[in-house]
Amino acid sequence: MSDKRVFIGSFIQNEALTQLFEQSKQALDHKGLFKWTRTPDNFHITFHFIGAMPDADIEILQNLLDDLMQKDYDFGLEVSGLNFFKRKGRPSVLYAGIKPNERLFDLHQVIQKSLYKQGFISEMQSRFTPHITLARIKKAPIDFAEQINQINRNFQSQKLHPIRVTLIESILAPQGALYQKFV
Repeated sequence: MSDKRVFIGSFIQNEALTQLFEQSKQALDHKGLFKWTRTPDNFHITFHFIGAMPDADIEILQNLLDDLMQKDYDFGLEVSGLNFFKRKGRPSVLYAGIKPNERLFDLHQVIQKSLYKQGFISEMQSRFTPHITLARIKKAPIDFAEQINQINRNFQSQKLHPIRVTLIESILAPQGALYQKFV
């Protein structure tokens, strides 16, 4: 059997986030310059992207994370509005940011330490920017930053529901990646 693309994350469902996504699509969708997240059901925070992994290792990873995956984490997380990552000086990913939250950073560190101790990663990530990807940016319009600021001026954050750590499979498809929880 072939390897599966795997990451550790938490699915996020929130009405304000879905409205932010729809509003962003409407305001920014200029002639295919964005590749939007396939559906709001795909919204998630990524704690660690592992990549291709055989089924036997996936089972070991599930056992390693089992205790963490059995709990709901109610950290009072909030979406902070739109932002974007740059690559080579150009906007590359449009995302909904998560307001800084020490307990979320602590959870990320616990996951990192578990992965490191068991040899799933060779070094721990020092940087963690919790976010929810809304779109990949092929080319940003000239007034992109102003459009982001305008959307953020009208955005009213809501607290997110408690999150649950999940082992997720990323299935690549022409119409966009599909994410599903390993059972």
